[in-house]
Amino acid sequence: MQEREIKLLFNAGVFESCHATPIAMSRGWTLKFIAKDENVITLDLQRSKKEREFKSLDGAAAVAKRIGFEWLNVHIGDMEWQEKV
Repeated sequence: MQEREIKLLFNAGVFESCHATPIAMSRGWTLKFIAKDENVITLDLQRSKKEREFKSLDGAAAVAKRIGFEWLNVHIGDMEWQEKV
């Protein structure tokens, strides 16, 4: 889904949380948005249906903040924590 569509859904109160997870075999991060009905929505690139990858956790957090999230859940293997964005 595109960032603008996710922002509209966020404003409608659809999402429960936003998760940042590392991408396997790459040095990057991806954002996953968890809806209240437990559906997982990923952020796609603007010009294709490929999942958007961020080079840094800061970049992913900046997009989550721009969408409207105050907290970002970070998952690395078994470790989990929340960051204020």
